[in-house]
Amino acid sequence: GTLWTAGFVLIYKMGEQGASSMFPLFLLDRSFSPQKLGFWNGIVAMVFSIAGSSLGGHLMSKQRHPLALLKALLALRTCGLLFQTLLTTVYRDKAPLFEAAAVLSMCAQHFIAGVVTTLTFSIMMHCTQKADESIQATHYSFLATLEVLGKLLFSTLVGSLVDWLGFVSSFWVFLSLSFTSVLYTLQALPGQS
Repeated sequence: GTLWTAGFVLIYKMGEQGASSMFPLFLLDRSFSPQKLGFWNGIVAMVFSIAGSSLGGHLMSKQRHPLALLKALLALRTCGLLFQTLLTTVYRDKAPLFEAAAVLSMCAQHFIAGVVTTLTFSIMMHCTQKADESIQATHYSFLATLEVLGKLLFSTLVGSLVDWLGFVSSFWVFLSLSFTSVLYTLQALPGQS
């Protein structure tokens, strides 16, 4: 229903948003070339995000139960964020293996984020279709506003969190927040799609 969907769209991006905002800064602090980072995170990772969104749209056209797919993708995203978190703990400056792992983790996270976001917006549309026809536009706008609010509220705190805890501890927080969206989907109402 609407309450479950509203809660989900508020929290589903928090851990991912923190990691995707801070990982490039972590890499810059660890002597990753700004030119390389601009290319890999600014161009290539965005291509992966668009590809993920496209795949999400294709999967939605084939999927009768998007929530089951969303649960699996959120778990996969959490695994990817675990890899990124572990990478922050062992990263060595200017080591090609670590730079390649960093690029791989950024691209994978952006790809998965694209799929998850497309599925989430599709679930929001399905939820809105169940609302009274006279309020469907308002209903969808409300859910979309909550989705943006969830991203923005946490984004404003991420920098302070990293200043306070440091990169490694902050990434463990991001991982925990990402896992909360997995737990949240597990308590979805029976029959919810």
